[in-house]
Amino acid sequence: MALRAHKKSFGYDCAYTARISNMQISKTTAQTDTCKVTTTWFGFYRVRKGSNEILDTVDLLLPKYSYESQSAWIRVPQSIKAAVEIKDFRAGLHAAGHALLNVVPLYIICHSSDLASECVNPHDTRYVPERILLYDQRPGGTGISAQVQPLFTELLTAALELLTSCCCSGDTGCPNCVQSLACHEYNEVLDKDVAVIIIKGVLEAEKSYFNGFSRVSANISGAALPCIGFPRK
Repeated sequence: MALRAHKKSFGYDCAYTARISNMQISKTTAQTDTCKVTTTWFGFYRVRKGSNEILDTVDLLLPKYSYESQSAWIRVPQSIKAAVEIKDFRAGLHAAGHALLNVVPLYIICHSSDLASECVNPHDTRYVPERILLYDQRPGGTGISAQVQPLFTELLTAALELLTSCCCSGDTGCPNCVQSLACHEYNEVLDKDVAVIIIKGVLEAEKSYFNGFSRVSANISGAALPCIGFPRK
């Protein structure tokens, strides 16, 4: 028999009072800020070698482990959450985060362990924020998430292409699209189809936002300035 640690809860809080990037340059509403990563260990599974059959669950009482880091994240519209609620919004967010992680090395020089996403725990029923978030997996941050922020829309587009072009079948996808060897929850609670819906919704929201932003800017720049006259002496 072999022992395998099982992390039943993983989560952190990220402040929403974030710094917004220069919209003229990056064209994204993605934000960066500090975050607190907290890992809670509840126990481990006792498994059989070869078959990985779970023989027993052993509870543990260990202190939580926390550290401050840096993150980059983007909001998911409430309308998208409502549209997929009948399926599994949490599983879709989890899969979308993994897909994003899989395409980051195509744009930024980094190791697969430098970043992580919010991984959904199958035993946790807490509220899940409407966001896709990546964070630096090192105390204090490494600066990778700060590089991700201005590229967030491009990364989402690449992740969507990855998901729609992958030929695997099943909601849980495959290591090429939504599965990750670095997943803190062993790739449980994943839904590839919902991830596609979520990413499409975020990209459409981004496009709509910046189209409106461009129209407002055009109206301002094209407005006639008032003419101020001075009396002749």
